[in-house]
Amino acid sequence: MRSFTTLDLQYAHRFYGFKGEAQYLHGHTGVLTIEVEDTVNTGVNMVFPCNEIQKTAWDVLQNFDHALVLREDDPLSLIQRNGLKAIDSKETHQQIVDIMEGGYEAFKRRNVIYSTWEKN
Repeated sequence: MRSFTTLDLQYAHRFYGFKGEAQYLHGHTGVLTIEVEDTVNTGVNMVFPCNEIQKTAWDVLQNFDHALVLREDDPLSLIQRNGLKAIDSKETHQQIVDIMEGGYEAFKRRNVIYSTWEKN
């Protein structure tokens, strides 16, 4: 059985050093579909509550909604805010991995979710 949810993310970027229209700053709307597959949880009659999938994903992705995504060597990268680096930086990759694949925050989130399931 599967649970699905989608998120719309708006972002701007450019291909620094590229010769053509994409060298100019422009924006897109991306649609991210998340699918969770497992056995049905009888407490909620689905694999995983879709609103919980969305909340968990949003914790990670909220910093990228309406974001300016640049390469590290792009002169526009000086505009970075909130300590975020370019999407292809090692620091950003590590932040994503820590939240999505493990780390203390992921453990805490799973603990809350699993303890909620036990009550149902």
